Amino acid sequence: MNQLSGLTICADISHLPTCVLSTWEVAALCESLCSELLDDKASRVLRMFFYAITVSGWQEIRDSVLAWKDRDQDRSVIVYVGTDHALTEPAALEMMQSEGIDLRIMEEYQGIYHPKVVWLEGEDVNMVWVGSNNLTKAGLRQNIEFAVLVRSSEVPVSLCKWAEEVHNASTQLKASDIKSYRNERKKYVDNRAEAKVSTFTWSKKKEPAIASLSGLTGEVLIMEITPKETGANGNQIQVPLKAAIEYFGIGSSKGSVLSIDLSEPDGSHLRNLTMTVFGNSTVRISVNELDYSDRPCLIVFKKNGGTRVSFEIVSQSISPRRYTNLLAMCHHRTRRGSRNWIIADLPAP
Repeated sequence: MNQLSGLTICADISHLPTCVLSTWEVAALCESLCSELLDDKASRVLRMFFYAITVSGWQEIRDSVLAWKDRDQDRSVIVYVGTDHALTEPAALEMMQSEGIDLRIMEEYQGIYHPKVVWLEGEDVNMVWVGSNNLTKAGLRQNIEFAVLVRSSEVPVSLCKWAEEVHNASTQLKASDIKSYRNERKKYVDNRAEAKVSTFTWSKKKEPAIASLSGLTGEVLIMEITPKETGANGNQIQVPLKAAIEYFGIGSSKGSVLSIDLSEPDGSHLRNLTMTVFGNSTVRISVNELDYSDRPCLIVFKKNGGTRVSFEIVSQSISPRRYTNLLAMCHHRTRRGSRNWIIADLPAP
């Protein structure tokens, strides 16, 4: 028995800590879910929302889920699964679908689909597990995770709205979807080994139309960021000299410098930086918010008068529609093999 912030926690080495309070409990997700499914007699719908699913993860709860479903022909299991970062295994999707699980794959959304939620719907009692666990063996058995089970006679309106929006952003999984995802995932894994790509975005993911209207407007410099940049963290980028001269007004000779006050679009994280012309016809600048995991991405610079410059990072994995539209505009290249860029006017939303 351990005391943690006034809570009594019972634990052993076989699973994660569990403590029971009046309305909720910290749960070992796998054991808790399987136990409740075994005892449940009234619920009709089991919904699961997971960022990542693997074969080994599904096998940890498979027997309990299928046994619960088979005890009543009116029961259904609906799983909303993501493909971000290529962690979900195509074989897991095929296995679950072949066993009668209603699989819905996320398609129309912005950002990363990242939930770990299980909702057992009943007329009198609803049980909702919320945690850090993915539906993987590591997430259920090996990692240090945290999950909470909430029991409620009523379902909050906010939960219903959230679940409805996730449902609307997903589509029924088809065999062609699995084939597409498998092929693109394999290509990503192969290219990652050669440092050609840093992150994965399934081509069928599409950003909601309204989301593509966000970001900077007016005359901007849009520049492609290659998968591998300089600097220990990948935050030092190389601006083509021609682009830096035309947009920022830096001198063309080697050693020329220009001081700018760089910030995010809302003016936050303001800091003074010095742009320097190097001998390889590039201008180097560090953007601390940029990381290898953002790639492939674009960066949009906007002058705001004087030395003030704001920027926006447009990652393909976060904003696929905006990324695609902006990249299509970038047709300038200083030389063969260099990155794409353009100085253009972006309309206001």
